[in-house]
Amino acid sequence: MPKRLCRWGVPLAVGILSLLMVVPAHAALPVEGAAATADYWLRADGDRPLLSAQETAAFTRASTVRGITRELTATGKSRSGDVLRAQIHAAAQGLDDALPELYAGDRLLGTEQWQNVCDNCAVDAIGRRVKVRPAAALHRADVRLLPTGEGWYEAPDDERYDALQGTVLDPGEAVLLLHYSTDGRFAFVETRDYHGWVDARALAAADWETWRAFAAPKEFFTVTAADFGREEWGLLYQMGAKIPGRRAADGTLRLLLPARGAEGELAVREARLPDEGRLRAGRLPLTRNNLIRLAFAPLSSEYGWGGANNGMDCSSYVQNIYRAMGVELPRDADMQERACSLLPLAGLSAAERYARLAEVPPGALLFRPGHVMLYLGQDMGGTPLVIHDISSYYEDGEKKYIRQVVVSTLEFQNERGTAAIDTLTAIGLIAPAP
Repeated sequence: MPKRLCRWGVPLAVGILSLLMVVPAHAALPVEGAAATADYWLRADGDRPLLSAQETAAFTRASTVRGITRELTATGKSRSGDVLRAQIHAAAQGLDDALPELYAGDRLLGTEQWQNVCDNCAVDAIGRRVKVRPAAALHRADVRLLPTGEGWYEAPDDERYDALQGTVLDPGEAVLLLHYSTDGRFAFVETRDYHGWVDARALAAADWETWRAFAAPKEFFTVTAADFGREEWGLLYQMGAKIPGRRAADGTLRLLLPARGAEGELAVREARLPDEGRLRAGRLPLTRNNLIRLAFAPLSSEYGWGGANNGMDCSSYVQNIYRAMGVELPRDADMQERACSLLPLAGLSAAERYARLAEVPPGALLFRPGHVMLYLGQDMGGTPLVIHDISSYYEDGEKKYIRQVVVSTLEFQNERGTAAIDTLTAIGLIAPAP
């Protein structure tokens, strides 16, 4: 039986394999030329499924069982107040513990301003039990760590990196509405892999039946382009997003878009399926060639921390690729690492790390502190290459901002002058549940 993505082994004779690879001499970032195109990496046998539908579903179930992701449709209709308070605190990621050394505009965040935002969480108003209400996003919407739209930054000129930005919701994305801020402007929600605060105006509450049409549609379409919907309806769906669909009485396929009803409730707006091929019915199969096509679709797209400014960051880029093929990875890189089967790299030399890479398939995830990359394989010269959504790197001790999806070697450096290959913590493989 051919080896599958989840079953690739680690060589014992790493010294021998290391001789077969070319270790890059410098940090070329980005790589240009043929190797920076999808066609270069496609293979004649690349359409063979790497995981069966059953194995793909098992991966998602395993993440749910381990508490890494959640199955929203299996939720109860009430929740312990103590649990909710803990979720609100966890969502803040420590920013509610003490006054952080962050900037609000061009001034350091003050105690009163910080305390007002923390108080806006309204945790004292949470009772013994809280009602769980179904809702969905009316458009792309930010998920914040605390209930404020104001940005907090590590430096006054660093406004691309808002410490309060968690992630974003797709249009029509189903959430569970759990709580409101003191001022009523923000709703605390649960998604399949996140908790946080969303502008209440961006959400519409629903009855459970209408909500399930978005949370677990029987028929749906997957966005396979870098993005979709802005020109057609003013709705930004990124790659991998799921758009519910149905077949109309005349036999045509229709997309189901979120809308606000006359009473403010979630309603459904139908739209005709566009003729050009940016959508796919259902999910794509997990194949090498689909991985490559999806990975290159957003090449050069602008980086957006936490999904800000209609962009992606490193982990949402990886998540979008895999969700398009039915593999539901968590949102953040550290959780993605937990969800994968791991080949640890601690204590290995650069040559040994490159040798391990030589034995893993394209699509493996490479983890380093605060960053995740997608492995492409070796180019025709034997150099291992990756594709990733990267914010910055260092060259000769100087920080270089690149903020886009690029193909690169693993020789780009961090602030200490250490090459990326030497900072990798693990290789992550998409594995079925045992």
